Amino acid sequence: MQPDRRPLSRTDMTHSEASCAKGGLDRGFGNMLQQAAISPELAAELAADQTSNRLAPLEKTLLARWPVANYTSVLRDPLQALEDGRADYDIFLDGAQRVLDELYQFDISALIELRYPVGGVQFDSHRFELSDLFLGQMWLAQAPMLEWLATHAPRLESLAARARPYALAQSALWLEREGAKSRAGAIDSGQLYPYLQRLFSDAFNLVGIFALKPSHRLSAGLDPLLLAGGALRLDQADASVGQAFDLLEVDVRGATFTQLRCAAELLYEAQLIDAQQYVLLSHGQHFAECVTDGVHKAADVRVRDWIDVFEQVLADLWMRGDLGASIQAVLELLKQADSAAVA
Repeated sequence: MQPDRRPLSRTDMTHSEASCAKGGLDRGFGNMLQQAAISPELAAELAADQTSNRLAPLEKTLLARWPVANYTSVLRDPLQALEDGRADYDIFLDGAQRVLDELYQFDISALIELRYPVGGVQFDSHRFELSDLFLGQMWLAQAPMLEWLATHAPRLESLAARARPYALAQSALWLEREGAKSRAGAIDSGQLYPYLQRLFSDAFNLVGIFALKPSHRLSAGLDPLLLAGGALRLDQADASVGQAFDLLEVDVRGATFTQLRCAAELLYEAQLIDAQQYVLLSHGQHFAECVTDGVHKAADVRVRDWIDVFEQVLADLWMRGDLGASIQAVLELLKQADSAAVA
C-alpha cells in the first residue's frame, strides 16, 4: 500500500503543542551563539530603528544559508506577509508534491517515508528491520534519491526560497499567539537567539507537505541554527571527520538523535562521509529502538551514547549471522570522532 501523498498545508494548525518546546540548542554552538545572539550594544542599536534592515550576526548566518526575500518586513508584519506569500506557497506545495512523486519512484518496496517541509526533503522509514538484507534494501531505495536531489539542487533551492517568507510569517504568528515576543520585542529584551531558534525551527519543520507535528519537532526535525552555524564552522576549517564532530560540539558519546542527524548532514555535505554512512546515521533513532525497548517514541529527545548503540547493533547482526559491514563502517567513524574529542 502506497502512502497517502496529498499536500498538507500547516497554516491552520493548532500550535499549542509546540508551546512546551524550549528555545535554544540542547548542545553545541553555545560559545558561538552566546544565548542571546546579540550584544547589549547591538540590541540597543537595533531597537533604536526597527524599520531598518540591519541584521544580527546570527541572522546573517541563517540567511547566508537560506536567503529569505524581504526578511525584516516579513517579521515586522507577518499577517500581511502571510497574505502576500500565499500564492508562492501554493506553488511550493505543488512543486514539492511533484518532487516527492519523483523520489517515490525509486522506493519500489515502499520502505522510505518522505517529508517536504520548507527546510527541505527529510527521510524516515515506514518500517525498520535489523538485518543486512533490510539495510541493503533501504540503501538501494535511498541512494538514488540522494543522487536525484543533488542533481536538482538548484531547482529545489529556488522552489523552497519561494515559500520561506510565508513559512516564517506563519511561524511568527504562531509565536505571537503563544504570547512570545515579536522580533522587535526579542531585540529589545536581548532574547533574539531563542526567538530565532523557535522561529526558524517551526518554519522549516512544521510548514509544508507531510510536515512534522509540533510535538515531534525537537526529536525528528532538523535544527536550522545547528546546520547554519555548523556549515560556517566547517567551511572555515580543514578538518578530518573526527575533528569535524569536535568543531560541531557534537559528542558521539552523549548526543540527541537530532544532533547526530544534523552532524551527519553537515559531514555529508562537506564530503567527509560517504552517502551510505549518512543514510545509516540519519536513521539512528531506529537503531536505538532496536537495542533498547523496541518501542518507537516520537518525542524522544534523550541523550545517547551512539558508539554503544551501534556496537550493540553490530553484535545483534553477528548473532543473526549477518556481516554488518555497513554498520561496522559507521562504528569506526564514530570511534574516530570520539578519539579526536579525547585528544
